[in-house]
Amino acid sequence: MPIESWLTAALLTVAVWGLATLTSKPATVQLGARRMVTMVFLGEAAVYFALFLLLGTDVILEGAPVPVAAGLFAGAAGALAYLFYYEGMRSGTVGLIGTVSAAYPVVTILLSLLVLGETLGAAQALGIALVLLCVGILAWAPRGVPTSPQRAVGFALLAFLGWGLWGFLTKVSVDAIGEGNVFGMYSVANLALLTAYVPLSRGRTADPHGPTKRSWALGLVTVGLGAAGAISLTVAYALGPASLISPISGSYPVIATIAARFVLREAFGWRQAAALALFIVGILLIAI
Repeated sequence: MPIESWLTAALLTVAVWGLATLTSKPATVQLGARRMVTMVFLGEAAVYFALFLLLGTDVILEGAPVPVAAGLFAGAAGALAYLFYYEGMRSGTVGLIGTVSAAYPVVTILLSLLVLGETLGAAQALGIALVLLCVGILAWAPRGVPTSPQRAVGFALLAFLGWGLWGFLTKVSVDAIGEGNVFGMYSVANLALLTAYVPLSRGRTADPHGPTKRSWALGLVTVGLGAAGAISLTVAYALGPASLISPISGSYPVIATIAARFVLREAFGWRQAAALALFIVGILLIAI
């Protein structure tokens, strides 16, 4: 298992999810959470099903009930996390929702160490701590900055738990049945949750002026980047330890912060610079 393989896949996830965080706020504000969630569930289900047809292998359910169930629950947890994420974006800031939900590696790491028996070296443990500290610095709001509504905080925490469980359950499943079959489980879970979500969310309104072509384009870009990140992260879990991959993938707010500086002209102060430095040092330590 060359370390470069899983590290490359994990860093690709950081890049594409960071850009997806940047585009998700304006897309959700204009399209509404219902449209965004529907686009994500349908778009990703189609992509995952295509990958299942290309990469999947025969699975005897009687011989692998636990990993198959883990794959289904992983898909459900990830889809629910998306739902909570976009609902939170309606009332919270990108900084709050994106960064709090990005702390999900805490859940994945703990479960991987306790349940899967994974171990960490001293340098790797320090690297994980630095990457998580990086996320914490980006999430910290200076005094005088208005806080987001409790509703947004609640949705951010639910997304945090959902993605944390997704990482752990994906690792349990992918080691036993392979990433191709896991993508098939994702597809089934997405379609099942979409069937339940659409009638429950009926009557919800978005922008009273209606979505624009730009908002639809941003929505499609967000969905595509989200799917690409989920695919690359699933591949990374198939190649390496979840306790190392998860903290790397959860550092995508660093990319979002840097991109926001150049695209949205947002401030890039000492906090952002410190978070970037911690991220780089943390990745180097994890890769030792």
